[in-house]
Amino acid sequence: MKFNKECVKDMCKLLYVVPLLFFIGCQKESAYSKLLTNEYPALYEHIYERDADSLLNFVDHPNDYIRTQAWRGLINTPVADVDDMITKVQYSNSKEAWMALSEQELNEKHLSRLHDLWLERASLRKGISLVLGKQGDQNSLNLLVQNFNEIIGEDSDYEYDAALAMGRLMMEYDINAVTKKSLLRYAAILEDEDLYKAYFYGLYRGNAVIEDEELQTNIWNAYTWVESPEIRQYVVRISFNSDPNKTLEKLPTSDIAEMNVQLAVELAQQAKKADWNSKLAEVYALLLDHDNPVVNITALEQAATHPEKEVSFDDVILEKIINNEGKDATVRLSGIEALDDPGEFQSLTESLAEEDPYLLTKKFRIEQKILEPAEYLERMMTQSESEDRLEALFAAQSLQSWWNGLKEGEKTNALVEELKTLLFNFLDRQDRSITYSTVSFMEDAGIMNEADFDRIKDLLEVYQMPEDIEVFQAFGGFFKQHFEEQASPVINEWSAWGSTALNNTLSQQGWDVDSVSVSASKPEFRKPDWERLGKLGFEPIWVLETDKGIIKIKMDVLSAPVTIAGMDSLISAGAYNSIPFHRVVPNFVIQGGDIESQDGFGGPDYVVPTEGSEKQYDRGVVGIASAGTDTEGSQFFIMHQWSPHLNGNYTVIGEVLEGMEVVDKITVGDLVMEAYWQLAEN
Repeated sequence: MKFNKECVKDMCKLLYVVPLLFFIGCQKESAYSKLLTNEYPALYEHIYERDADSLLNFVDHPNDYIRTQAWRGLINTPVADVDDMITKVQYSNSKEAWMALSEQELNEKHLSRLHDLWLERASLRKGISLVLGKQGDQNSLNLLVQNFNEIIGEDSDYEYDAALAMGRLMMEYDINAVTKKSLLRYAAILEDEDLYKAYFYGLYRGNAVIEDEELQTNIWNAYTWVESPEIRQYVVRISFNSDPNKTLEKLPTSDIAEMNVQLAVELAQQAKKADWNSKLAEVYALLLDHDNPVVNITALEQAATHPEKEVSFDDVILEKIINNEGKDATVRLSGIEALDDPGEFQSLTESLAEEDPYLLTKKFRIEQKILEPAEYLERMMTQSESEDRLEALFAAQSLQSWWNGLKEGEKTNALVEELKTLLFNFLDRQDRSITYSTVSFMEDAGIMNEADFDRIKDLLEVYQMPEDIEVFQAFGGFFKQHFEEQASPVINEWSAWGSTALNNTLSQQGWDVDSVSVSASKPEFRKPDWERLGKLGFEPIWVLETDKGIIKIKMDVLSAPVTIAGMDSLISAGAYNSIPFHRVVPNFVIQGGDIESQDGFGGPDYVVPTEGSEKQYDRGVVGIASAGTDTEGSQFFIMHQWSPHLNGNYTVIGEVLEGMEVVDKITVGDLVMEAYWQLAEN
């Protein structure tokens, strides 16, 4: 057998390279393990205490990773001397430092200092723009607009941050109409997705209207000559907000059935703003042909609630969705719910809803259309006594839409008394999730009176902090609206517990909460096994085997070690197995990981600190849900798309490595059948 000399040389090179790569990898793992086991524990003692002064000492640490993590710790730690912090931040000039500053309480004097620094130090403009985008004022917007030519200059490395700052500030502050038009005309011709979204973020998120017809045309033109679905998505929302009928008329329909999922969801949501006509019916029919269930469900919900929807469109729904056994049960139920008269499909509704308890919500909404009020209320009475707590929960959650759908003449005194009995049935279950859902309805329904207060107060005796924080937060608003005088002593007692998250909510609800109490208490955090984290490996892969496919998530242990250590204990114990995605908000997030109650109101028997990050909440980024700073546990969410308003406020644990097409298909109730680590071989 003969060998080519060059091949032999290449093979020899490879023999040298493989050991070298192995050596480098071992060095990386070794340094990583030492960092976690030797350096992080001391730093985290100060994070647990939210000790800003001590953390500020760590930002001068000789180790880059420790400095970075100290700044991250300051993102969710209030600093007393913000002026001193600004000095340290400008010296560091790192993204983590600027993110930490952006989360502090800044006054006009602080902003004025930042404005001066922006003008004087071009090297600081990137970071300062980040801060101004989150906390800027009218002067901040004026500064950025007046220096627009420099921002878009060839030497600028901060256009994105400045663009996002202007995009955000334009939602709240004034800008000259001519200047605004000029700025947006420039942005409208950009093919850079990130820059385009940054400039138009305020218009997109704020659902603003463009009055100028020429600018409307400039913005719409991008739909036809830019192939980026992300840019098109922004164009669709802004254009339908500004002139829905003209936008519908210009909209091409040839590719709707195969359209990018996020763009298709956006189109389904925005097209409803146009008058109902044959073109709109065609658009919704094509969206029903889409192979993504979230697109189908969104289109059905929007079409069904269009005030001018023609009855004839029910035939389209019947053909494409209800009679299509290839569609998921949740999609077919959405189809039945979208009909003007779903009465003849009651049997099919029962059959489809048997497959998954999370489909009961849709079943109940369909029954609201079919049953008389008294009959529906009787059905809910039965559900309130069900041994299956999810059945009772979803029944409680259905009351809002049922009550709002009744005509005033149907809300008789007899019905109100029966409804009150039902509500106390739910409250008597003393279930956190059911109670939260019930009180949320009670707050709007306004059917309780002074005589009910003591009974309600007594029912709260079983709940405790911090695990039941959502219950206390919900009742805070309810008591403020309906029992302010009677409830004041109760609220004072709650505020004395010293929960920052609870007291912040009470303060927002209008209660006079003692500021000392707000910061008095620190939660008992779960402490990590640092040795175990060191052995977990550099950027381990978390695998979620769902009933829609596999999602692989690359975890960032160095950024969120305490959060991931807690999750590791749950993953190793199989706690995430057979746990559903309980929340799906199209074009925003999917959320799961409620290992306790599987409905969004539960978690593990521990809490961990919020581990803030400079990382952006881009599509595929994975974060941890919370009820406020330092209340995190096991629940996680995966982003459908870029949402910068979350930046800095939630722990980032990683990002999707494989399986975003699976994320796009997840609907409420889909299961994580098995969750486990995929670790690098040693």
